[in-house]
Amino acid sequence: MFPYSTVEQLRYGRVTGQDYFFRTGIEKSITKKVNVTALGFAGDEQAERFHGGLDRAVLQFDSNHYVQLQHIFPESAPLFVDGGYGENLVVAGMNEHNVCIGDKITIGSVVLEVTQPRQPCFKLNHRFNEPTIARYSQHNSKTGWFYRVLQTGDIHQDDSIQVIERPYPQWTIATVQHYLYIETDNVTATTALATLPELGEEVKKVFQRRLIVNEIEDWNSRLEGLIKLEMRVVKIVDKSAMIKRFYLSRTDLGALPPFSAGAHVTVKLPNGLKRAYALCDSAIEGVYQIEVQRACDSQGGSQYMHEQVNIGDVLSVYEPVNEKIL
Repeated sequence: MFPYSTVEQLRYGRVTGQDYFFRTGIEKSITKKVNVTALGFAGDEQAERFHGGLDRAVLQFDSNHYVQLQHIFPESAPLFVDGGYGENLVVAGMNEHNVCIGDKITIGSVVLEVTQPRQPCFKLNHRFNEPTIARYSQHNSKTGWFYRVLQTGDIHQDDSIQVIERPYPQWTIATVQHYLYIETDNVTATTALATLPELGEEVKKVFQRRLIVNEIEDWNSRLEGLIKLEMRVVKIVDKSAMIKRFYLSRTDLGALPPFSAGAHVTVKLPNGLKRAYALCDSAIEGVYQIEVQRACDSQGGSQYMHEQVNIGDVLSVYEPVNEKIL
């Protein structure tokens, strides 16, 4: 018997940086009715160019997961509420173990097709104040999944949602995730998924690449990556002949991630180099301060900072890491 349920909530949202140190569309508002286009819910926005699209037009997440997550991560329990994962469709009872790639779903006048699992990223770690939540979600099939839109139309809150066609009962979302992240050396499964017509291109290309290069991806940067901030040099002070202090402020004037004693930031310079610098205790709100000592044998880092960086320049600065530089 195919799974079916009822739409508890419909959600869409604008991209914002409020309450976060990065731009995101994860915070979505509830609506009782939504028009669904080929690209998803009308008015719904994504912060990154690689989010959204035809294969990732609509995101669904099982609301029953939130109760389980509250018990597993009690310190973040108040944050595990409907809509917390940025889903468009809040529905209970349909999950990664009973929904399959290629399933055709009807809701109201809309027909959707399941394309791929959601691949969680480090932004979830910030959303829930828990540094392991993205990895936990990935490896325990609590991610949600995406749809492409086969027939546009309207969806109302409390509409029934049901699977009407299932061409690939063997390829549940959880099964695809198993071969994507765990049993990565299964050539038979990899070959089948690399040619599965309904599978979203993003995930399909992962399996196709494995067959060509025989390498497994490193997901660490996606799961544990640091937020990159665009920061403007607002002040430079010569502390000595060899040391300069740089004052950095976000170009969008947003809040800065907090840091503790001994923290450092990594600065990506326009010449392509990345260098880590300790943060100075800052008494200025909205400003990071770093001191750069010019090294006699500089490979371009401190030399560039001393000779090329001026007030008004914009640098890419990764959020603080709260441990000392070794």
